[in-house]
Amino acid sequence: MATIGSARAPRLWRLVALVAAIGVAMVLVVLLARGGRKDDPDPVAGTARIVVDRPGRTVPRSFLGLSVEWDTLGAYAGHRPAALLALLAPLRQAAGSPLRLRVGGDSADQAWWNPGGREPKPPTVLQNLGPGTLDDVAWLARGLGGPVSLGVNLALRDPSNAVALIRAARRELPPGSLAGIEIGNEPDFYTRGRTFVRGGHVHRRLTKFARYTLADYARDAGTYLRALQPVAGGAALTVAGFAAPAWWPALPAMLHQWGGRAGALAAHLYAEPNCEAPTPKASWLAGRASSRTRVASLRPLLRIGREEHLPVNVSELNTFACGGRPGLSNRPVAALWTADTLMALARAGVHSATLHTWAGAAYAPFVVHRDGRVTGRPPLTGMLAFARAAPSGSHVVRTITTGAVRGGSTVDRDGTARLLLITRRQATATIRVTHAGSTTARRTGCATAWQAPPSGRPRTSRVCPGANGTLSLSMPATSLAVVTIPHATAV
Repeated sequence: MATIGSARAPRLWRLVALVAAIGVAMVLVVLLARGGRKDDPDPVAGTARIVVDRPGRTVPRSFLGLSVEWDTLGAYAGHRPAALLALLAPLRQAAGSPLRLRVGGDSADQAWWNPGGREPKPPTVLQNLGPGTLDDVAWLARGLGGPVSLGVNLALRDPSNAVALIRAARRELPPGSLAGIEIGNEPDFYTRGRTFVRGGHVHRRLTKFARYTLADYARDAGTYLRALQPVAGGAALTVAGFAAPAWWPALPAMLHQWGGRAGALAAHLYAEPNCEAPTPKASWLAGRASSRTRVASLRPLLRIGREEHLPVNVSELNTFACGGRPGLSNRPVAALWTADTLMALARAGVHSATLHTWAGAAYAPFVVHRDGRVTGRPPLTGMLAFARAAPSGSHVVRTITTGAVRGGSTVDRDGTARLLLITRRQATATIRVTHAGSTTARRTGCATAWQAPPSGRPRTSRVCPGANGTLSLSMPATSLAVVTIPHATAV
């Protein structure tokens, strides 16, 4: 049984049309799941309780976006594929705001600004960055329309090279779009190298140092912060971005040591962060442990962010570290994980989340072919489901679910409710709207149901109340749905 209700609202919220309209109204959503595979031992019944008792966290503008490696820009933007921007346009439209772009990852600490192509390159550098690279960034940034964050090479220990890159980027990027400068990528793993192949692409992460300590990071990052502050031009100087949480407790002291120059904290989140871990069953990726439990692991960093008044950006997000796992990260179940995890991040108070991708990665949300065609993949469907369920400016509200159906919800200022429904098995969702303290269903207008089946294109249908005033929606196995009820909380 799912209930959307409203209690006494804070004084500021009285200005919002939602509470002004509903007082103590509530929407009751009862989700009943039936069916399923015979070999599935889990209960087939599912319920969700969605409670709107006070304004939840607001989904920030440009919360959603892409994280792209420096060495993938050519593959994604080099030929200016119009089909890529067309593929992403519905995502931008559903989110109700431009999409964020983060350029960095492993390649940030293996690239340097070298417009003249001088040689030899430093031993830990694999890629030259020049005007053509920034042209690719600018083209993609214009297509997405949102803020841009660029990763600079901390392992190079050459802040002047980072300063030169940022100065050039400010000239090339759309005016005002440079919003973040990420200093280093997973410095706690500078002593670890790795080479692996995904989709025919060889991905190399070089060993930067034989030994690299927390004290080394504090010193190096402080040097970069001092050098970059004069050229940042309002872009948030972003620190942390660690591969593991062991260095988090030292952040408050380092932030004070750096004299308040840091403007944001970065985090990386993967359902499975261990590259050597065996490939799990699809049921694991569809469960809470891989999504909501992993989001809960960010609480210590989010607490530091609140105490230090710094936003926390999940700059790398995806299913399985090291490019994902074929047969899992590129399957429909990845759409369920993506949507559920994004909703959990928004609920937790994360400022932004950018899905990580590079050419050849199994978890890439799309593939750009050499002939200019672009193919969407399941993670993109998950992003779209979240964007439709939680557009910028909406308020995430508490959702309690059990059994086979899981979900999340938001409410707009005009009282429109959006319910994100996730199921691994065939399910039927019955939606009922009631007033607080009443069990009698209040008749509502028709709702819109957007559904993404495990195969085929998403479809939209109209769902109207039956004789008892309830709405009913059938969902296939391994699918997503977003039910939009206009003015659902109005009296």
